[in-house]
Amino acid sequence: IKAMKSKVLLIRANPTDMENTRLPESLAKALGFVPPLGLASVAGFLREHGVEVDVLDAQAEQMDLAQIRRRMEEYEPTIVGLTCMTPTVHDDFDVAGAAKELGATTVIGGPHADAMPEETIERPEVDFVVIGEGEEPMFRLVEAIEGDLKFEDVPGLVFHNQEGKVHMNEGHLHPELDELPYPAYDLLPFKRYGSIITKDRLSTICPGRGCPFKCGFCFKLTSDKSIRFRSPESVAEELEYVVNEFGVNEINFVSDTLTLKKTFIFPFCEEIIRRNIKISWVAPTRADCVSLEMLKLMKKAGCRSLRFGVETGSDKIIKLLDKSLTKERAKKAFKWAKEAEIESFAYFILGYIGETDKTVQETLDFVRELSPDLLMYNAATPLPSTRLFEQSIEAGLVEPDYWKKFVRDRNTPRISYLHPKTEEWIKKAYRQFFFRPSFVFNQILQTRPSNISSNIRAFRGLTGL
Repeated sequence: IKAMKSKVLLIRANPTDMENTRLPESLAKALGFVPPLGLASVAGFLREHGVEVDVLDAQAEQMDLAQIRRRMEEYEPTIVGLTCMTPTVHDDFDVAGAAKELGATTVIGGPHADAMPEETIERPEVDFVVIGEGEEPMFRLVEAIEGDLKFEDVPGLVFHNQEGKVHMNEGHLHPELDELPYPAYDLLPFKRYGSIITKDRLSTICPGRGCPFKCGFCFKLTSDKSIRFRSPESVAEELEYVVNEFGVNEINFVSDTLTLKKTFIFPFCEEIIRRNIKISWVAPTRADCVSLEMLKLMKKAGCRSLRFGVETGSDKIIKLLDKSLTKERAKKAFKWAKEAEIESFAYFILGYIGETDKTVQETLDFVRELSPDLLMYNAATPLPSTRLFEQSIEAGLVEPDYWKKFVRDRNTPRISYLHPKTEEWIKKAYRQFFFRPSFVFNQILQTRPSNISSNIRAFRGLTGL
């Protein structure tokens, strides 16, 4: 491995403004923090290829811009890379601006880069944008900066060419995920991680990438063009490593739909059982991607909770969502989860295009039918490059160039809810669910000294009290 001259610092900024997100503000502040797995994965790849690298999770460490700047001054990076979400991108621009003042080259990646690469590269704080998966592109960019490669040959790179025009290389996908090294977990502040939907000390692991579904509220990433899962053995080995090295009590699997492929999930669970790995884990999935047999095996392998995106109980809204999930299938999945003794966590969206008091009531009635153990209501938000954004433009609720204006100017007025009653509906829905005597009683039974404070934080965040 050739020793590289560059010194890279990868940063997750600490967002100061959580508006224009799907979450109520009170809940966004109560959620807790999970490891920035994308940054850690890029760091692991860079380190394996001879690049000096560190990760700064300013969000978990609750650092303001001045503190981040001091850390950059101490580390003296030649390249600073930031992972970005569109609603909070201005904090990332602030960090990028500080990095440039200190003489570093700046790189923006993450979901925002995929959604709005051209608008982002026009920002004066940004030297390069990476679209798609970032491990190999970031290393190739280091090579290009050091003069060993042309920028045109860096996969996924967006930059200004010598004529000053935007040049965009094709977004990168890593074909064989098993070839990637483990994320650089040792560079993360594990004591800072915890979440209202997980128990105790946690880590994240990515078993696969890509999502074949096309829900109208969700932006399709470059990685969604190809559905790839790692081998069950590879994921189990990483699971053992994280548990043994970092004292983790729970794993949050972060692939979009863990149970998408039976050829992965069955042998993976069997591998956990064979290795006798004693760990609790949670994961996202879909109600139409599980069976009772599967859930029973997952429970045996340590699965504690599954997160299902149900979104609505209204047939009318289901069609507008492009969810391709029937209510009957959802009911079966929640019934099976109870039989398998796996906690069910349901996501719902209120205030979607076409929402009315009637459709909201249908959702609340459906929640009672499903009887999930926990749930979360999100406000419908027309994020860039989504079908919901197009529908919102067609309905005259959002300007077509809204997100372009937002990226250019942080003072752009925030998108109001698509329906004026959205906040009222969400508060009503939360109170109806969390003030049920059966729910309160069950939570008291499950409360341990270690999670009392997180339970109180979650309750206040969810109910707004």
